[in-house]
Amino acid sequence: MKYFLISFYIAISLCAKGQNDEIKYMSGDSKVRMMSSIEFLSSDELSGRLPGTDGANLAIEYIQNAFEKSNLRPLFQNGYKQSFSIPRPVEILFKTNYLLLGNDSLNVGKEFQVAPFSSTKEVHANTVYVKNGIKCSEFDDFQSIDFNGLKNQLAIVEFRVSKKRKGKAGKEAQIQKRLENIINYGAQDIIFLSRRAMNKLIGSKPPVFRSLKTSSYPINVYSINSNKWSRKIRKSKDPITIKTKVSKRSSEGYNIIGVFDVGATHSVLIGAHYDHLGKGEFLENKKGQEEVYNGADDNASGVSIMLEVLHQLQLNPEMINYNLIFAAFSGEEDGLIGSRHFIKNCPIDPQLITHMINLDMVGRLNLNDSLTVYATSSSSHWDEVLNNNSRVELNIKNIPSIFPRSDHASFIEAGIPSIMLHTGIHKDYHTPNDDFQKIDGDGLTRITKFILHTLQNLNRFSDSRP
Repeated sequence: MKYFLISFYIAISLCAKGQNDEIKYMSGDSKVRMMSSIEFLSSDELSGRLPGTDGANLAIEYIQNAFEKSNLRPLFQNGYKQSFSIPRPVEILFKTNYLLLGNDSLNVGKEFQVAPFSSTKEVHANTVYVKNGIKCSEFDDFQSIDFNGLKNQLAIVEFRVSKKRKGKAGKEAQIQKRLENIINYGAQDIIFLSRRAMNKLIGSKPPVFRSLKTSSYPINVYSINSNKWSRKIRKSKDPITIKTKVSKRSSEGYNIIGVFDVGATHSVLIGAHYDHLGKGEFLENKKGQEEVYNGADDNASGVSIMLEVLHQLQLNPEMINYNLIFAAFSGEEDGLIGSRHFIKNCPIDPQLITHMINLDMVGRLNLNDSLTVYATSSSSHWDEVLNNNSRVELNIKNIPSIFPRSDHASFIEAGIPSIMLHTGIHKDYHTPNDDFQKIDGDGLTRITKFILHTLQNLNRFSDSRP
């Protein structure tokens, strides 16, 4: 009987603890904390958290303070911060840039433009006309060109694609695909023939130069804005000389990373990028007057949930049997630069990171009343981990495809099973209207609860990958 009573009281105590934790979590304090974080991070005071600005530094200080208060162990010897360089659009030195065709010359300006991520170089080369630069099952603009046949040549490309050709080529007519084709054939540089080519290239969605600017391929892209000059270049057999002189610019970005260390061998990483677009200084498709791009949903929401998960873990340290790395990444808006830098310069063996959870734009659950989980195909574990969450009333959409434009993609590239949580793209995405007032506070609480249960479910797989 004594043994029975002791067991009974232990059971009652454990049940009470579980109930109290649930009540404590649902008390409303979580929502208040997260909304407070988003309100600060997306305030005008932080001016859009553009890397290298005072606003970004305030965000860094805020996240570091939260890590310190929770006694997270810094991942790096010198603290929580990991620095890296973010390339910025170059300054075109107009007086020293020109294009020569025979005895005729064009200066940079109305007739001749240089793409914003070009390099200083001087090119003297023959030209090869590749029409639109499309390669598809219906037709091939490279049919008469050997592979690498554009090596040391200037590729001359018609920017505009006819409706008929677009219909036949489908996705292969997209500008990014065309650029990749031309680069793969070894072109030294690319000249687009169109009066509006550069404006359309810069304003494309997703931005074309986002991938080129972080590429190791030393290619410059130019456009000819004059119909007269376009006709001359099409007909001419003479080589072209182009001199480009630019002043390169960069910003310093910082990843902020700490570890909730339980003494385990393996770790799981939960991450969210904290950078945003500032006042649109380097936004390729910016329109209108200068305004603050506050980025409440993108991605102050992800940071706020990550910090709340940390708070809950402090209250319930027995929740996990693995080390949990908390990572606030920068440079995401510039092409995942921060997360890729972390993977390449990780102070621990990346093979010991068994899973990664990325939080990106998780503040508008009320739009569709569903949480999308991308990249579930990155591990056979994810379906079991995510579907075993019956305690959370949430409509979950598991999507196998990766969605390559957020930080989890950097980890998948490194072979680390990763997912991205996301409440959906909306009309305020990458506009000055992504504000704190539109965040769904109750949705933040529901998503945080889902993540906590997901972290518990990962205990079964914390020391292995599929």
